[in-house]
Amino acid sequence: MNIFIAPFVNALFGAYYLVGNLGWAIILVTILIKLILIPLVIPSLKTAQKQRLLQPKLSKLKEKYGNDKQAMAKAQMDLYKQEGINPMAGCLPQILQIAVLLLFFSAFNMVTQYSEGKGSMDNINNNLIQNFKINHDFKFDVNFFGSNLTQVPSKIFSQGISLSLVLPLILLLGSGLLQFWSAKLMMPAPKADEKIAKATADKEDDMMAAMRTQSTYLMPLMTIIIGWNFSLGLLLYWFVNSAAMIGQQLIFNKFSKNK
Repeated sequence: MNIFIAPFVNALFGAYYLVGNLGWAIILVTILIKLILIPLVIPSLKTAQKQRLLQPKLSKLKEKYGNDKQAMAKAQMDLYKQEGINPMAGCLPQILQIAVLLLFFSAFNMVTQYSEGKGSMDNINNNLIQNFKINHDFKFDVNFFGSNLTQVPSKIFSQGISLSLVLPLILLLGSGLLQFWSAKLMMPAPKADEKIAKATADKEDDMMAAMRTQSTYLMPLMTIIIGWNFSLGLLLYWFVNSAAMIGQQLIFNKFSKNK
């Protein structure tokens, strides 16, 4: 048994036994993961919000210290300390998201290999609790809204125009758009970065502001490109995960404003 992958395999099977379809099982597991991670994500949401609110103060610091990087760094850290901000807290959701994606990828790959007749039943059962173990008659329902969740978009598109293209298009483009929306919500506003950069003559500041602006658009594009060769099941996970993250951000922002 793989102690890291087994919980995801069991979650997939448990959800599948509940709903009888792999697509809906993935959606349930994704939402469950997001709910479990809420206590770890909230600090990062607070940090992101505080950093956005601090942009005017950071701009004044840039104007005050100009090209004195050492003094600026110290003043910025003092400001973060004064406001109770831990800059590293913003990295936690991204690290968790990547780690969970890799583990989910391994679990889903194990499931898809078995559903395609390439995997071992014993390998599956070794990672399942007693109540979830399967026999030779077990077969997954991998069809979801007219598409096979074990296939990749590149293969589906090569088969010509049909209704099976609808889900891949929604998941690919939707994941990119949701990633863009999430980046706009989480990151300090690019325009604020540009204003700070223009307040100083340091070319490095201009470059950092430009890189941050570009990343807002580059990451969604990379999501679509990478997703082109991901199975639809993984794309479905990524789509629902991104949608749930935006929901968390919007609810948190609204709750914070009402305080």
